Amino acid sequence: MKKIVLCATLFSTLVLAREYEANLKGHITIDSKAYIKPPKDAPEFFNTYGKFANFTREEKIASFVSKGNRETDYYLPFNNQPIQGHSGIKYDKNTDSYFVLTDNGLGKKHNSYDAMLYMHNFKLDFKDSSYKLVETIFFNDKNKKYKYPITTEATKERYLSGADFDLESFQMIGGDFWVGDEFGPFLLHFDRSGTLKEVFEVYVNNKELLSPDNPKLKFADLPEGKNMEFNIKRSRGFEAMASYGDKLYLLLEGGIYNGDSYESVNGKEFLRIIEFDTKSKKYTNKTYKYFLEDKSHSIGDFNMIDKQYGLIIERDGKEGVADKQCIGKNTANCFNNVAKFKRIYKVKLENGEAKKIGYIDLLNINDNDRVSKKLLVNGRFVFPFETIEGVDIVDSKHIVVANDNNFPYSSSRESNKTDDNEFILLEVSEFLNAK
Repeated sequence: MKKIVLCATLFSTLVLAREYEANLKGHITIDSKAYIKPPKDAPEFFNTYGKFANFTREEKIASFVSKGNRETDYYLPFNNQPIQGHSGIKYDKNTDSYFVLTDNGLGKKHNSYDAMLYMHNFKLDFKDSSYKLVETIFFNDKNKKYKYPITTEATKERYLSGADFDLESFQMIGGDFWVGDEFGPFLLHFDRSGTLKEVFEVYVNNKELLSPDNPKLKFADLPEGKNMEFNIKRSRGFEAMASYGDKLYLLLEGGIYNGDSYESVNGKEFLRIIEFDTKSKKYTNKTYKYFLEDKSHSIGDFNMIDKQYGLIIERDGKEGVADKQCIGKNTANCFNNVAKFKRIYKVKLENGEAKKIGYIDLLNINDNDRVSKKLLVNGRFVFPFETIEGVDIVDSKHIVVANDNNFPYSSSRESNKTDDNEFILLEVSEFLNAK
């Protein structure tokens, strides 16, 4: 334990959220340029990736450099599909392996048509810092459960693409995958082979949640006509999802807009955690409020420890390490807006709120065993990524944390160099036992 900070609660009283020590016990990196081959029965269209990164088609391989916050060292399009964009993680005790979800591809509907949607199963050996890709499960809608057109509508296999869904969170229940989407937002139910079984629209207080990417929205016929309204910001759907027993806890990344403002209590905006029962296949009408430390922050992942306690990633939108911060006007080879807030909070679901009990700081991790594969910053291991979107409990002492490298756009370790996928094993005994 290091220090104490103050956090606002539902009733605007003050409670203590304590910072706890985290020690690095393992570190695995997967090169950003690692790739997988699409299935043999997939359309030829998926044999290359990134053709629409600039919104219009470009077929020539490596014809333009990728550019996110800065230009990176990766060129698009390229052959095959990337091992990229890890947006959720679950440790499977039965197989001692890790399931990892990839997101929609390049970030938007209109640039991700050729990005396939899939789940990886990895064996991660933190003792020797190695990994093995055991299986990739490609998602499909061959039984036509989604009522809107998809990219591969005319094919038999009907593989799903990043123009169809933006998959950001998941849980495994009864051998199936329950996946949170941001375009609808939708709750998606897949079987173990990756075939879509059910699609659930989302309601809170009997009102449907709609993002600007929801296929239900249509423009009016006339410029002066009235358009359908949406109440969730783009890319602010189900970024995180936890589960306990048969219940899912779906955490929105953005607040719900009620017509003139976002939901708030005493002027403080909050995010909704929405409970869903996988047995009855209905929303229970029970929700919890999660208050960000700053409204510019985002959440990254959510997993339950037990029936009442869970872990939530909260982060700023910045990236980069402090020892490479820019000095002066030349920002080509440095970071001008370095990461400052990357935390994992332990929360308690109680009285309609996810109350913050304590946290660990991902920019201030001990490396007592000298296992880091990256350079330390002022003697500390840091996880300085713009998007950190995976956390799960491994055992009573350890958690696993993973970044989303926003492939190929994020460059948080080295400016202008595409980030690798990284997995870290953290020893956090005192933190997990906090009450």
